[in-house]
Formats: sequence, C-alpha cells, structure tokens
Amino acid sequence: MKQIPYAINTIKELQDCVEQVREESRKLNMSGILISVFTDTAKKSMLGDIQKSILSVFPEAQMIGSVSSGEIMNGQLMDQGVVVNFTLFEESMVRVFAYDFHEKNSNTAGRELLSVLQADKEAAAVEIISAGFHLDINPFFKQLSSARRKIRFFGGLADDGSLGKNGLVFTQNAQLRNGVVAAVFSGRNLHVQAASSFGWKPLGRVMTVTRMEGDFCLQELDGRPPLEVFERYLGIRNTERFLVEALTFPFYFERHGTVLARHPRRCREDGSMMFGADLRVGEQLRLAYGDPGDIIDNAMALQEKMASFKPEAIFVVSCVARWMLLGSDTEKELAISRHLAPSAGFYAYGEFMRDDNGDIMVSNMTLVTVGMREGMQMGRQSNIIPPRPKLNKHRTLMARLVHFIERTTQELEESNRQLAHLAQIDRLTGLFNRGETEHTLKTMLSQAQEFGEPLSVLMMDVDDFKTINDGYGHAVGDDTLKTIAQVLRKHTRRGTDVPGRWGGDEFFVIFSGLASDKAREIAERIARLVESKSVLPDGSRVTVSIGVVTAASDDTPDTLFKRADAALYDAKLIRGKNNVVVH
Repeated sequence: MKQIPYAINTIKELQDCVEQVREESRKLNMSGILISVFTDTAKKSMLGDIQKSILSVFPEAQMIGSVSSGEIMNGQLMDQGVVVNFTLFEESMVRVFAYDFHEKNSNTAGRELLSVLQADKEAAAVEIISAGFHLDINPFFKQLSSARRKIRFFGGLADDGSLGKNGLVFTQNAQLRNGVVAAVFSGRNLHVQAASSFGWKPLGRVMTVTRMEGDFCLQELDGRPPLEVFERYLGIRNTERFLVEALTFPFYFERHGTVLARHPRRCREDGSMMFGADLRVGEQLRLAYGDPGDIIDNAMALQEKMASFKPEAIFVVSCVARWMLLGSDTEKELAISRHLAPSAGFYAYGEFMRDDNGDIMVSNMTLVTVGMREGMQMGRQSNIIPPRPKLNKHRTLMARLVHFIERTTQELEESNRQLAHLAQIDRLTGLFNRGETEHTLKTMLSQAQEFGEPLSVLMMDVDDFKTINDGYGHAVGDDTLKTIAQVLRKHTRRGTDVPGRWGGDEFFVIFSGLASDKAREIAERIARLVESKSVLPDGSRVTVSIGVVTAASDDTPDTLFKRADAALYDAKLIRGKNNVVVH
C-alpha cells in the first residue's frame, strides 16, 4: 500500500503528478486505486478537467472528493488550491458509491449501502462525504450502524465556505449537491485504526432542550429561544456575522457516553437555531470553549496512538472551527503526525465517526484521523515523538485565560453543588428536608406503580415533644431530634430507603420494595432504638408514635401522605402514644 498526495494549481501540474504516480504504480502489483480530490471553491471549475486527466491514465480508478473550505496534505493546510491524493493498494480493493437524496431517500440509500457491506465479508472501512446542509442523514447512518462492529466509518459534511449553502461532492462519474458519496475499503490484510481528538470544554450552566422542530432546529432551551443564551453570555447577536462569531462556541453534551458538540449554522428571526447535526428533546447542553493547549495535547495523544499502529496512509477530517480557533497555529496540530505517513483530507462542518456502541454519528469541533496499512506493521513510523509545539504568544495568553475560566467554572460548579445540597438537606438533622422528601416520594411512587413493586412509608413524631422543649430547653430538644435522625440513617437501607424530616418533630421514611409487614418490623425496631438511645436529663426515655401504610395502585403522593397521617393519628391519640399502627 502506498499513498501519494499532491497539491496542484493547474491541470499541467496534475498531469505531471499523474505521470509520477503511473511510474510508481508499475513498481507495485496494484489491486486497486482510490483518488481523493479536495478542491477550494476558486478551483471548482477545474473539476471536470481533473476527472478527465486522471481517468485517461487510470480508467479503473475510483474517485471520491468534495469542494471544501480547506484542504489538508502532509500536515499542512492548503486553503487555496487542490489536493489530489493517490492511494495505491497491493492486496485490497476500494469501491465508490454515490447516493442522490433527490432520487432516493436517506433510509433507502442507507439500506442499499448496508447490503453492500453485509455481502462483503472483508469490508474494513467506509469513508462518507455528504453535501447538503439540512440533509436528513440520520436514517442513512441508522441503517449503517447495523454493519459489523469491526468496520470503521469516517468522513464529514462538505461545504465550500458559503456558510449554509449546499456543498458539492463527487465520484469519478457523479456530482451531487444533495447526497452522499462513499468509499468502501475491503481486504483480508487491510488494517484500519480510527481515532478522534476533541479539546473543547464545557462552560457555564446546564440547559435542557425543551423544544425541537424536526432533528435540526433547536427552538427552546429551558423554555427560551437559544439565541438568548448567545446574547446573554457571549454578546453574540443575530447579525450577518452570527455564524462566524458563534462557530467556536458550540453546545457540548454527552450521548451514550460519547462527548459531542453542535455549532449553530443559522439563527432564525424568532431566536431558534438551525444545526447541521441532530439534537433531541431532553438532552442537556452547555456552551463550550476551545482550549488551544488541550487541543494540541489531545492531538499529540492521538499521534502516539497512531504511531503504535504504524500506518502506511492517513486520512484526515477536521472541523473548520478548529482552524478558526487556532489560526496560524493550525499546522502545529496537523503537523504532529507528519512523520508517521503521507496524509490528506479536508476541513468539514460536521465530522462522521462511529462510537463504541457501533452507532455512526455526526459531531462538530473534532479532528478525526484514520490510519490504514496492508499486512504487517511496516509503516514509516519514527521512534522519535516530536516535542509539544509552542503556541503563538496571543494563543498562549488565550490558554491562560482558558485556564482561568476552567478553574472559576469548577469553583462555580462546586458552589452550585453545595447550594443544591443545602436546598435538599435539613440543617439540624442532616436528613432530606420536606421538599426533597416530597419530590423523592413522587418519583419513587411513580416507579413502584409502573413496575408493580411494593412501596411503604412511615410517618413518625415524638411523643410530648413540646414538654421536652419546655422542660429541658431547646438544646435538649434538638439533641433528641439528632439522635432520632442517627437511628433512621443507621437502620434504614442506604441508597434504597429515604429517611427525611417532615417538619418540627415529625419524620418520614420511604421504604422501596417493602410491603407493610416488613415495614412494620422496621418501624417497631426504630421505636425501640429511639427509646433506648434517647435519655432525658432526669433519666426518663423518649418515645415515638409511628404510622405505616403501603401504597395502593391508585395512590398519589397526597393520598399516601394522608393515609400515613391517619395511621399516625391512630397510634398517637387513639392507641395512647408509643405505638406503631399499620393501615
């Protein structure tokens, strides 16, 4: 296997390159050839001549490519020109497919490509490039996610820099503005390794997606238009500069354990936003910011992983936002893997990758590298890992500011956690307060009724508590309540039962999975323990009255509480205190 990338500006240069590749191909027992072409929009008019020039020499060649915002070759950014990458195979084969979504829908196209992969037992990798910003690509990927787990998927959403208009993808005999092209790599001895690098970090508070229009239009976060988030926290308004200014501040979230990002493509007049990849109601988002230092560090970790693989060819897809953030430092990220193998790729507005569950998904802000080799580890891997590149001064300053933001964000999160804890906890006893106990009861009752499991509750108060306070002082009264809380904590199941202070001298316990007979046993044990451990200054003992009920299928939190309160009333006023009554 051999990969030979070129950067060209004229057809004459291309013809010279093609001749060089022809000479190299004669040295190999070639089984297949893939030609990847990534061209700047200024050179788009050359595309037809590029196809003719290549196919006249290599008529059997498979071709895949796009018009893109930036091209990558051997660790360098080629933002004006054409990158033509020749990948020559000695044992493997490659086939290219094109699917125009005007002619067949996303689901049908995905099913057709899946059937190709199911029939090809040696399929090892699939490169997918799409054009069409609001292309409904999710059904396509959902079908392909059923493919064998060992098959690697990579690629990206092509755009020519027109920011929202459809890009252009092509094969040796097709050009599409609303569809996908795919290259299927197959071979018994073809080895593939895919790795990705992120580097963005969450910023600010968590927000919940509360309303979507389809898969790509975010209408509300926490019930408000998402534009308000950008205006309030970043000072970014809905002007002609919105996309450029918002691009490096994506929304950050996790899905199935994978960190993903989404940057807005367009803002509507009503404050809703269009995205190039899907979001779902209920997902929790945060704004994110790029840390230049982390981006470089992650790229170095990715390179070390790739170095151990020893690739013969590297394919690269990177998010255009990384380029916008790093600026002149962009090549320091790309160049890290330059010594490993020849590489080529493009900058995308959405990157495709497969997670550990086998799902193929779209992300933003990601650098994806895919290494390939045929046979044993014979690549150009160097034993020398290059030192971490130094960032330019203004990005070093930005990295310091990022560190400051990260630390203050961590401190704010910790403060918020402490405040949330204080809002849930009764300060005297350390148990849940009434509000949190009621909230937990509502959740646990709903779950128990849904799954047909028993749930019991205990309601308890201290006999003659006013007399204790009046006779011995509030300090003794407080100590009594603390002792009862300790008994409840120690003699209920941690992580299963929920003891709480209902108010004053009243306590409430939720028993998950227990019917009334077992709940009665625990209640009687608690009553005995309170009496044995709570001794007043004159040597007398504290007693409690307890009501126990088990939830019925039609109970609500309110009816369950009223039934428990009635059982407590029975224990206290009818049975004469120091009793456990089960209703």
